Amino acid sequence: MNTQKIKEFRLSSWAISNKMTVAVITCIIVLSGLLSYNNMPRENFPEIIIPQIYVATPYPGNSALDVEKLITKPLEKEINAISGVDEITSNSIQGFSTIQVKFSFDVRPSEALQKVKDKVDIAMSDSDFPTDLPTDPSITEMNFSELIPIMNVNLSGEFSMDQLKEYGEYLEDKIESLPEISSVDIRGVQEKEVEVAIDLYKMEASEISFTDVENAISLENMSISSGDILQNGLRRNVRVVGEFSEIKEIANLIVKREKGAIVYLRDIATISFKEQEKESYAREYLQPVVMLDVKKRGGANLLEASAKIDAVIAVAIANKFPKNLVISKTNDQSNDTKTMVSDLENSIILGVILVVIVLYFFLGFRNALFVGIAIPLSMLLSFSILSFMGVTLNTMVLFSLVIALGMLVDNAIVVVENVYRLMDEGYGRVKAAKLGIGEVAMPIIASTATTLAAFVPLILWEGIMGEFMKWLPITLIIVLSSSLFVALIINPMLISTYMKVSPKKEHKTKLLTRLENRYERFLSFALQGKKPYLFVAGTFGLLVLSFILMSVFPPKILFFPDTSAKQVFVFVEYPVGTDIEQTNEISKILEKDIENHLKKYEENGKNFLITSVIGQVGEGTSDPSRGQQGGKTPNKARITVDFVKFQDRRGVDTEEVLKEIREVVQGHPGLTIVVDKPADGPPVGAAINIEVKGEDYQAVLSTATQLKQFINNANVAGIEELKIDVDQEKPEMIVNVDRQKARRLGLSSGQIGSVLRTALYGKEVSTFKGFENDYPINIRLREEDRYNKDLLLNQKVTFRSPSTGKIKQVPISAVISSENATTFSAVKRLNLDRVVTLYSNVLGDYNATEVNNNIKKVVQGFETSKGMSISFTGEQEEQAEEFAFLSKALLVAVLLIFLIMVAQFNSVTTPIIISISVLLSLIGVLLGLLLFRMDFVILMTMIGVISLAGIVVNNAIVLIDYINLIMIRKRREHEMPVDTILSKQQLLESVVEGGKTRLRPVLLTAITTILGLLPLALGININFRTLLTEFNPNFYIGGENVAFWGPMGWTIVFGLSFATFLTLIVVPILFYITANFKRKYVT
Repeated sequence: MNTQKIKEFRLSSWAISNKMTVAVITCIIVLSGLLSYNNMPRENFPEIIIPQIYVATPYPGNSALDVEKLITKPLEKEINAISGVDEITSNSIQGFSTIQVKFSFDVRPSEALQKVKDKVDIAMSDSDFPTDLPTDPSITEMNFSELIPIMNVNLSGEFSMDQLKEYGEYLEDKIESLPEISSVDIRGVQEKEVEVAIDLYKMEASEISFTDVENAISLENMSISSGDILQNGLRRNVRVVGEFSEIKEIANLIVKREKGAIVYLRDIATISFKEQEKESYAREYLQPVVMLDVKKRGGANLLEASAKIDAVIAVAIANKFPKNLVISKTNDQSNDTKTMVSDLENSIILGVILVVIVLYFFLGFRNALFVGIAIPLSMLLSFSILSFMGVTLNTMVLFSLVIALGMLVDNAIVVVENVYRLMDEGYGRVKAAKLGIGEVAMPIIASTATTLAAFVPLILWEGIMGEFMKWLPITLIIVLSSSLFVALIINPMLISTYMKVSPKKEHKTKLLTRLENRYERFLSFALQGKKPYLFVAGTFGLLVLSFILMSVFPPKILFFPDTSAKQVFVFVEYPVGTDIEQTNEISKILEKDIENHLKKYEENGKNFLITSVIGQVGEGTSDPSRGQQGGKTPNKARITVDFVKFQDRRGVDTEEVLKEIREVVQGHPGLTIVVDKPADGPPVGAAINIEVKGEDYQAVLSTATQLKQFINNANVAGIEELKIDVDQEKPEMIVNVDRQKARRLGLSSGQIGSVLRTALYGKEVSTFKGFENDYPINIRLREEDRYNKDLLLNQKVTFRSPSTGKIKQVPISAVISSENATTFSAVKRLNLDRVVTLYSNVLGDYNATEVNNNIKKVVQGFETSKGMSISFTGEQEEQAEEFAFLSKALLVAVLLIFLIMVAQFNSVTTPIIISISVLLSLIGVLLGLLLFRMDFVILMTMIGVISLAGIVVNNAIVLIDYINLIMIRKRREHEMPVDTILSKQQLLESVVEGGKTRLRPVLLTAITTILGLLPLALGININFRTLLTEFNPNFYIGGENVAFWGPMGWTIVFGLSFATFLTLIVVPILFYITANFKRKYVT
């Protein structure tokens, strides 16, 4: 036994000396981790809260141009003055203005919200800003988790719509009261109103104006507190009670009394309690339903929210609702979340089992337990930290654990293997533990630091994609730091207490011995003569070859993983101005066609592939990929086809079903139909998105139309259908007022406009509070009058002459002229400039990047007029930005890793050798993608390469550090000075011995990391919960997880597989060459 002084790592020695303290800490970690894991909110993807503010302003009855001029421009002018604003986009449509303000990420969302509110208040205080808005502008933060419903609750049955609405409102109140829910919107039914439908002839005959009716209602429907009266020492509050309690009270109002003649409101109008104008329809399998859109509060637990909603529905069915009321849940995101979270959890369990099996094979049962315990302890410690930080348990966090799974045991393997070797040499448990950990503590700290350094640049990722992906590096940093804590604190305590040396025959199998001997012979062979240079040259040649092959046979390039469709959306759009009834009719036809086509997946009357077909018309049906859109959309419809879980689809490819549906809905001229699937991850815009900017909106739209035709004529393959987000076919009727004639007759343009607006759109004059809820009282012409153009324009404006005091009536037609025309359906603006966008999806068999590159080549031949600009934005713009960031992140990661290695080795040559191995590991990635014809997914593959950079250096650091340690020992054995250069033979022996000794831990760490990722990369799914409880593993291969995370997993697997060869062969050779060069020329 060597009697040299034991080199200790103080923290580990403290843990060995204070076993009980460490045992208590371990128990705390286990309990805290289990509680944290159980209580962490579950959701599909991370919460994305970004400094983005949404300003929505309704201004009913006004055209898009008027909304832009009166609302959007004044608000944009003030908002543009705010510091920290990156981008302002706006959309002005008929009756509605939306402005989206994006701030830089150094501005807190709450601060951004307050800044925008202040500027909106300033804009509204301007004398030119409209004062007749129905409500003030709505200013809210953009929280994506609160934008998309987590489920639809549908109510149907043999009931009237009023009854269904009553049941729906009951559920709405109950569900909205849950703390996890932010809002519930009812679709398929309208709010009620008290309508005063005026007979134009009778109103004119009675010489009554709309203002008279408004005053009669509004001045009567009020209760006023008049103060206190003192009586007999008591103060009594005096209240004038005048609010309507019944509809007939409104009908019996006296509108006019003149010369003894009394005119009641019932004499000139019909008063009714009715639904407002239809704004939405909802159906399930063509049957009308009342639909509740349920939206979750940001940060709330999705699975808990779903369970509580189920409980609310169950209680309502048991105690409130009739038995024949049908309630169904559709588009339930909790099902997807349960499936994805469960699959990832099972992937972790399967990975742990595979890792432990490998550890048992290499290390034996007892040592495998010492190493394997690092996995649960590291994860439980990480759950505690993540829970304390308020992180939800989402697929991003769970996949980070899958990546880390194999790496968690790396440090423990090195520690356990080194301590075991020293015990085998004759050291006692405690001394072996202290010496063994002391030898490897700094190398494993350095190797862990290099891995963490690879992920640090990703934390600085800005933008919406950075917010989405940031929990990947954060989780990896936390869990790998936890594994280092376990390896240096908990493992030493366990090893120094329970480790035993097994007999040689049990410890080293013949296979392992044979492997070590063959590796020793091969490495000795590779280090002879000129062979080291041939190996290095051959490896670099292979790198060059792999790049050449990538350029000759390029893989399909994607920005984001392309998963199979969980749903199919069919977006239907008529030209702006189409009545909702016409949109509803075509939606019914399309729904029926889709349902008939999907019947081929029925067995015994039940569809094994489809869970629901939902039709929605009107409000809330816009394409979410086009951004948030406010206002009414009577010209739009959306049909949603929801599929069963992946494992229940019986091998049917839902991408093919999407293509089939795309074929089914074709052949409807005048309609714009887009068939798509929900986007994975944050919204990044359409696959094809081309913006045309300029000063003159008419010219911009004309240029966009010409560009659309130009691209269509080029027949670029892969484009679904190019569409323009603005058109000039919105029908309108222009009323021109002859101001001179009108003023001579005592009229103004404002009076004429107000009368026409009240006659057509109506005017809310008061609120009826006679029932349980409050309902608006609206006055307007009766339907047969207000939709009669001649009657509308010939109506008389009734007013009292200010000069004579007599009532005058002037026909509108006497002072106006009218003409039919068309106008813009919307006015879009980007950073105060008007913009028109061409957009389209890419057909499933084509690559979006290639299609866009082909379009760019075509557009180069398109001539634009002066002042026009054309730019490719949307997904392509995002792709270019993210690729640029990830490339910089990779360079920064390599630089950080290099600096850490320089500090570790106090040398430049060794870090260069290890950095070269990172570069050469790309051979495995590139050849793997080429051989297996996998897609190059920019986001996932690049993150995989960055992760690989941190992983690859670990084994190389430990290997070279151990070679240096052997060289130090050889100098001590031969009593040589510390700085003496070893002979060529001694150098060769040191390299071979170091490689042979480190072979097992290098192979172990590489194999465990690869095996930890393989279940997810291959899509192997085993449900261990049902396996234990029902003896049913529910085994299947594939799923959304493998499509989403597979590209990153395979990148690491391919790269690490080749990097293991580099670590065991090329790195020792490079070390030998540089050391030999120093021996010859430096000394």
